Amino acid sequence: MKIAEIVSLFRDRPFFEAGEVRLAFNEPPLQIEARLSRWVNEGKIVQLRRKRYLLAEEFRRKEASIGYISNYLYRPSYISLRTALEIYGLIPEAVKIQECITTKKTAEWKTPIGIFKYYAIKMERFWGYQIYPENSGKNLPEQQQFLLAEPEKTLLDLFYLMKGEWTEERIYEMRFQGLDIIKKERLQLFTRRFDSPKVIQAVNRFLKLYFTGEN
Repeated sequence: MKIAEIVSLFRDRPFFEAGEVRLAFNEPPLQIEARLSRWVNEGKIVQLRRKRYLLAEEFRRKEASIGYISNYLYRPSYISLRTALEIYGLIPEAVKIQECITTKKTAEWKTPIGIFKYYAIKMERFWGYQIYPENSGKNLPEQQQFLLAEPEKTLLDLFYLMKGEWTEERIYEMRFQGLDIIKKERLQLFTRRFDSPKVIQAVNRFLKLYFTGEN
């Protein structure tokens, strides 16, 4: 097994799992793991988490977006919280962590390409996400798209998962902007479906701050 063979197999994705390598090559598992470890140390592949890897940039034929990688790294998951707020332009700050929602256990991985943090939520609240960006005839490759919470669901996830009470002052300190993409009726509909007293209280305060006077 040579690095050129790994590149040939996976350069179009460009990530892979140790199990896939074992299936492709008739070599002892310990030998394969030792070689993968050596290539990580040599910078030829990047370890994302245990037994999951990414080809080094020089070997990738198709680049995968950080969002696509975050979906792949821990499934099922979608991007939300402060990462989604930044993507939508709803907050001015740059967010360095990929914050995601999952139905699995809360988890976090620090990798050479970034930090990925996953917040656990019950299956009945795992909804309200979409493929982003939309293809819209642009023929975007699959690796450039990812699952992202809708703007309104992003707010609900934020209010629900971030610890503490969401007072008007705390909401104001988020420095929300670009709120024209938030649909009031949709936010209220999502809030009823989410069915959380904490979220209901936070949304009412959010609407009071930013949507007072609207029907």
